[in-house]
Amino acid sequence: MFQRLTMSNHLLYALKIGIGSGISIYVAEGLQLEYASSAGIITLLTIASTKSETLRLGWHRLLTFIGTVALCWLLNTVINAEWIAYAVVMVVLTFALSLRSLLATLSVNAVVVSHLLRAPDQTITLALLINEFLLLLIGLIIAVIVNHFQNYESQKKYLENAVRATDQALEEIFYKLSAYLKDSTLNNQVWEDIIQLEKDILSYTAIAFQYQQNRLPQRDNYYVDYFEMRLQQSSVLHNLHYEMKKIRVFQSDSQIVAAFLDSMIAHLPEMHAPQEQLVGLDDLILQIQEENLPATRDEFLSKARLYHILMDIEEFLKFKERFVASLDS
Repeated sequence: MFQRLTMSNHLLYALKIGIGSGISIYVAEGLQLEYASSAGIITLLTIASTKSETLRLGWHRLLTFIGTVALCWLLNTVINAEWIAYAVVMVVLTFALSLRSLLATLSVNAVVVSHLLRAPDQTITLALLINEFLLLLIGLIIAVIVNHFQNYESQKKYLENAVRATDQALEEIFYKLSAYLKDSTLNNQVWEDIIQLEKDILSYTAIAFQYQQNRLPQRDNYYVDYFEMRLQQSSVLHNLHYEMKKIRVFQSDSQIVAAFLDSMIAHLPEMHAPQEQLVGLDDLILQIQEENLPATRDEFLSKARLYHILMDIEEFLKFKERFVASLDS
């Protein structure tokens, strides 16, 4: 599933780069601009993985173009040697862009500098500036237009499958956790499963963020928020390792936790607030509080761990409650 989406993304990206660069050069040649191939290079360097990143990068290129032209004009009047002027401009430009976290624009600005300082006796004329600006504008416009085409449906289908896979993996983990608590001699791989789930969710989140950014200006945060919620929940389960390992010594307490986990399994994939489960958890805590006080130190420690586990389960449910609430806002 992931491999197929990756191949599709790579192919689409390659097509956008090739077609977009070719169109930019064709337009620049049609306008009889000097250095027409530079328009294709600008398109190539501006097409990013998401529409929002392409727009942001294009805007930054326009802004830094003005500063680059001003810097070249200043140095061109002071330094005659092209290679010295180029070196000084690049040092100043790189330093300034680095300070403003705009180094992604450096490559295009370097091309502009090489054109403006192409010979020792080169005079920066209005015609030359217009030529460079049109090359930049053509490259940026074509990049934005071409990058408007995204494989939304493939990304969405992948994310829907990823949601189902995450729900299924979480259900299997709950079954294993329940079995782990019910049988103190069992040594399954549930903790490795939780770690693997966390890794999978991180990879799903990267695709979800890309999908979200490509959907702008439409607001579509569902998948990003969903995987963030599941990652928080898996972290809670992972943190329960020590408490669950210790509480298995007292089967009366571990059976309580196992029974509650069993009651949660059917509701894991549901995307509505877990109010019934939270109420049931509160009732369970009240029931435990009404029982006789622990008679020994070990019983007291086990009871404390039981409360801690139940509080963690409440946190697990709260993450889902907040996620569901965000869907209605």
